Amino acid sequence: MRSIRFLAIAGCIIWLIACMPISVLLSWLLDSSTFAALIYSLIAAPPVTLWMWHSVQLASTVYKWPAVQWIGVATILFSVVVFCSPLLWLLPATTVGVIALVVWIALCITGGIAATSIHNKNLSIKSPKLDRRYRFVQLSDIHAGSRNRQFIHKAVQQAKTHQPEAVFITGDLLDSSQVDKHTLQPLADFNCPVYMCIGNHERYVDLPAAIQSIEHNRVNILRDRSLQHDALTIIGIDDADDRTQVSRQLPALATDSTRFQILLYHKPDGWQSACEHGIDLMLAGHTHGGQIWPFGYLVRFQFAQVAGYFRHNNSHLYVSPGTGTWGPTMRLGTRCEMTVIDLSPD
Repeated sequence: MRSIRFLAIAGCIIWLIACMPISVLLSWLLDSSTFAALIYSLIAAPPVTLWMWHSVQLASTVYKWPAVQWIGVATILFSVVVFCSPLLWLLPATTVGVIALVVWIALCITGGIAATSIHNKNLSIKSPKLDRRYRFVQLSDIHAGSRNRQFIHKAVQQAKTHQPEAVFITGDLLDSSQVDKHTLQPLADFNCPVYMCIGNHERYVDLPAAIQSIEHNRVNILRDRSLQHDALTIIGIDDADDRTQVSRQLPALATDSTRFQILLYHKPDGWQSACEHGIDLMLAGHTHGGQIWPFGYLVRFQFAQVAGYFRHNNSHLYVSPGTGTWGPTMRLGTRCEMTVIDLSPD
């Protein structure tokens, strides 16, 4: 019963995003009935839903790739159709269709290019708890599986240029059970410690196998534990669907408020608890900043801190919009990012 309800909801979403916009665009271009196009899109929705659902479940990227890319281009088309619709009061339908088609293609190309570049975000924090300068790099949501080995290599080489003392990976390093130690091999090229917390996508695959592949490449996974890095305390907490996860785990881990404490947790959930337990810097990801506009507005319904820097008294939070992309290799209104964090005495 639950699976039927899920497919029904998925079918409605796929009709709205993947079927309806292309049907409307075609009706404009052919100067045919938009109402008939909507009927045809409703008829097409069930088989398209089953095709997309089946495709994303398959291990083979040959079948999965077209489905996940269509999610991206169709989402962009949905926005284009919505914004071009008022033009029908002023221009012929065929003209509006041509305008929409050109804008759609241009935005898809822009979104594809945006997903290939990794931008550097500099974050500087001062604290009286520090007695020297530190530099770290945060990577988040690389999504090996959705992204290939070459992209991981690119991210690692770019991170190395900043000469970090350590690298923090805040979850969703991978999103497929097909990702093995060879795919993640570029991570072993780091000449500094790499610390990671588990994200939700590590939980969705074969977690023990994923951990084995990750640790094979010299990544130190912090699973509800802490360790000392020089004068700092680094804490990692596993992602969980329970929004009280951070408040439940932190009391046993954040035990020395005299040290500068860094918390790695995949979601921005738990920020209030981190402040209450004296965490100096919390690093998170997960949201992708919405990845493709206008999803960022929907993400705000779930997370108060969608992306960027936040501060409460002496506690700092940075939510990365993600180094990679999940599903479609596209970004619109957001960017791929690595965070270069400079800590210094106050």
